[in-house]
Amino acid sequence: MYLLAATTLTYILNLAASLRHFKKRWLEWLFVLCLIILMGANTNNADFFTYQWLYNAHIAYGEPGYRVLTWLGPHFGLDYQHFRLVLAAVFLIILYRGVKKLTQHSAAFMAFYFCYPFFLDLIQLRNFMMMALLVYASHFLLEKTYRNLALFTFFVLLGASFQVLGVLYLLVIPLYYFDSRNLWKIGLLSVVFLFSVVVMVPAFSQLLLSLLDQLHLSHLSLYFVQKVRLGYLPFWLFSIFDLVFTYYSYQYLTERQLLTPRQRQIIWLAFTFTVVGVLTMPLYTYEFSFARALRDVIPFMIVAFLTALDALPRKYYLRWLYIGIFMAYVAAVVYFEIVPLLHDTVIPAFSNNWLLGG
Repeated sequence: MYLLAATTLTYILNLAASLRHFKKRWLEWLFVLCLIILMGANTNNADFFTYQWLYNAHIAYGEPGYRVLTWLGPHFGLDYQHFRLVLAAVFLIILYRGVKKLTQHSAAFMAFYFCYPFFLDLIQLRNFMMMALLVYASHFLLEKTYRNLALFTFFVLLGASFQVLGVLYLLVIPLYYFDSRNLWKIGLLSVVFLFSVVVMVPAFSQLLLSLLDQLHLSHLSLYFVQKVRLGYLPFWLFSIFDLVFTYYSYQYLTERQLLTPRQRQIIWLAFTFTVVGVLTMPLYTYEFSFARALRDVIPFMIVAFLTALDALPRKYYLRWLYIGIFMAYVAAVVYFEIVPLLHDTVIPAFSNNWLLGG
């Protein structure tokens, strides 16, 4: 209960800081500290005991970067609980520092992030580590230099060494830098929407499974057996919303000259990440784990929203419409992704915590 009370209090203080534009960063850091304790010292989630067993048994697991970390941990005398706490602290700080390079409204960002996707990141730590590095890396693309391009590539590949899905976001480079007419973006999205229809044909699924077997990749076939019925439809709608929201924000605000050059860059960068994030959309019908790419672009959606809100005049009706639409989107995502985890992840997160004796 102490953790729940502390989290509630620091969340309210953090939210007040974001709404009142307080310059007291310690209010944000208090909330970040609570998130570190919630994520890093949690001992009851879907992946905890499996990862703990693998770590204690010194069994190599996951991508190369994560394997290196699990090798280093015991050498520094860390048991799994301390190891997880260190990772949560390091990568939450990386996420926070990355966000501050994209928006001055870092307190508001953390308030949204806590609602979604924090509790999914609490379970899927490797994907969270990759996403945090992705957010941090993104600011390097705002200045077109070879050094920044190299740094972006380095951090994305580092993230991919924890969760291989991160490799996908290398596509951001050509789409952001060299696709001035949007031809590549339009082409990619056309292919995505075409395949989204095709994969629903049973004959295609059988053909795909047969192809995997011929390539001696039958161990991958479990990912391509349709396990969901119509549950993927909300996630398709979320993907389409991400695209429409970021693109419309960019076009509308640019046409009315409401954006500074840097704000234009940030929203366009968010749109580019969103384009890459929806590339796995046709695979939602097979396995919801493919929707992680959708979740990984949520930080950029939040940044785009906060940037657009900054640009819109305070008494302009569209500002309130923007707020209403985005809040409805967040509520829908929370309903479909977080509410099902309420009893087995969210509530236990506040009571199963080794750091506080839970």
